[in-house]
Amino acid sequence: MDPIDAMEQFLARIAAYDEQPDVAVAAVELRVGRLQGSFQLSERAARAFGEALARYVDPDDCGRCDGCGGHLDRNLRCSGCGQVSGVFGATIAQHAAEVASRTDYA
Repeated sequence: MDPIDAMEQFLARIAAYDEQPDVAVAAVELRVGRLQGSFQLSERAARAFGEALARYVDPDDCGRCDGCGGHLDRNLRCSGCGQVSGVFGATIAQHAAEVASRTDYA
């Protein structure tokens, strides 16, 4: 989605709840290629915009490694130590330990 369109839609969604939409306390200017959007934000809009940015989670953010704190990929494998983390990783580690301890390979 175009960031300028996204900002326009965001401000339109919250406009009905803004008691003082014409009292600007902040300005945001977006430039995307040759396009430019300039937005005057009321106190409520500025607060909502800040909250929206703070709550954003990147789709590739799968958390942190239980062991070293590195970033996990979509398979929950740590980019730092290579361990598989979380409940899935614990299940794999437990199964691997069981298989390694087997003496009957029949």
